Amino acid sequence: MSDSVTIIEDLINHGRFLEARSKAQLISNSDDIRAKQLYALSLSKSGAPDVAREFLEPVYKLNPEDVETAGILGSIYKELFKKNQQTAFALLSRDTYLKNFTSTKNYYTGINAASMSAMVMQSVKGKELAREVIALLQPDTTDFWELATLGEAYLLLKNKEKSIEYYLAARNAAGTDWGKVTSVHNQLWLLNHYLPVSKDVFRIFAPPEVVAFAGHMIDAPGRTTPRFPIIIEQKVKDAIKGAIRTLHASIGYCSLACGADILFAEAMAEEGCEVVLLIPFDKTDFINTSIKFAGETWIKRYEELVNKFPVTLVAKDSYGGNDDLFSLLGKAVFGSAVLRSQMYHQEPYLLTVLSEFDLKQKEGGTRDTVKAWPYPQRHTNINPNVMFTTADVKPTIAEVPKVTFEKIANRPVLYMACIELAGVLVMERERIEKLVNTIAEEQQFSFKILEITETEIILGLDTEIALMDVVRSIWISTSPFKPEKPIRIGLHVAPVYLKKIEEDVNVKNLQAISQFASMGSICATMGFASVLALHPQKFQLDYIGVIQLPDQNENSNLYRIKFSP
Repeated sequence: MSDSVTIIEDLINHGRFLEARSKAQLISNSDDIRAKQLYALSLSKSGAPDVAREFLEPVYKLNPEDVETAGILGSIYKELFKKNQQTAFALLSRDTYLKNFTSTKNYYTGINAASMSAMVMQSVKGKELAREVIALLQPDTTDFWELATLGEAYLLLKNKEKSIEYYLAARNAAGTDWGKVTSVHNQLWLLNHYLPVSKDVFRIFAPPEVVAFAGHMIDAPGRTTPRFPIIIEQKVKDAIKGAIRTLHASIGYCSLACGADILFAEAMAEEGCEVVLLIPFDKTDFINTSIKFAGETWIKRYEELVNKFPVTLVAKDSYGGNDDLFSLLGKAVFGSAVLRSQMYHQEPYLLTVLSEFDLKQKEGGTRDTVKAWPYPQRHTNINPNVMFTTADVKPTIAEVPKVTFEKIANRPVLYMACIELAGVLVMERERIEKLVNTIAEEQQFSFKILEITETEIILGLDTEIALMDVVRSIWISTSPFKPEKPIRIGLHVAPVYLKKIEEDVNVKNLQAISQFASMGSICATMGFASVLALHPQKFQLDYIGVIQLPDQNENSNLYRIKFSP
């Protein structure tokens, strides 16, 4: 039992809530209270607070003085309060925390009882509890959570000077641990809905500014019309570094082609910022398509960066002459930045290094991706055209090493859905199949039914919106009067070998995703969710944990998708 508990705790600590839930469920009927706590916690963290509540309430009634049980149940009620905006859940949360604090005098349940009292408009009780919590802690503590607790307690007492003093100490203790910073920021964000939180306090725990980046590659030898000549490399880097400082950027998302991408990543590193790198396909192929022509120096700079920062392969496949992979890369870079910012209740910036002439073109390449950016007012462009004149650029002889790629036929990038029908009655399954076939006939140019069996339907389309229109039609029409639909849907985007559907690893990954989705829900991988994040008016996305896909050693984030009203 102890080994299983340790494994589940580790999964939760690493955000792998869905896997933790599946493992914790196996031991949830044991007499071990820690196993029950972990199952409830993993349920709540993976987006099922209602189920978590139903499971943990009987456990809590038998163990009301257990701090961990009370703390988890209180947090479940608070999650339900945030989700449903029902005061009854806020009161349940406060009362659960308060009952435990009264008997244990544990500062964790105490400060939560105090803050929840403020949220239910019982400020006198909140202040009383805040004073008790302060008396429990050493004023000269150096522990982050104790410092943050003291800051929150003095905030409830409206002692701005003391609150700022302890929040500043907590912020210094947190350093670059964005998890701790975000935790306090989210609590302040919630509190601010019920009592004023000064801008000075918010500023202390201001979440990191996230920046997505895109830009031109260095001009290849022999380019007839200069766009990003090597002579302006330092000017561009200086301009990027200035923009990073102006935007107060802390986290950057980019790819790593020679030229602007590498300059941005290097500038972020030199400013002490976090960088997240995305590569569109096999690393060797990427070097050959996007770096090698510029020379060995750029390859070396690329290698230094990939050894320093985390790298995500948008697709694990080879290039194969499929430029759709570059299009997917652009969406993934932008959308990943949007998802990261949503965690902090804010919008990201877009920084580009693009020729103004190119930006004015109606379509093509990076310009199409820039048009997809959902926050045009938060876009800063650095125009390389103003940094040189044509006379400054000496013509070069084309000596670009030619790299040929074997063209892979019938391997398009597809936006895919796996509709799990195991819980659907026969008549309804037949109706769904008929609906799918009807839509397929109407959209023959792009619609692909990859597989239909008694338990699932797998679809693939060439754009995310086209696929989601189909998913919405199925979703709305399926048991519309039942509180929980008897289907679950997994979403994934990847290149697919159409002639080997049964063996295609990305189709198998898609099927695995649908199995992780809870009944009556739609779940998507990070790649698909990042694309949907570029349509904030159409979809709501909630992070629900990490899973390990069948063909991958690393983890993949999973998101629950809902259609906006």
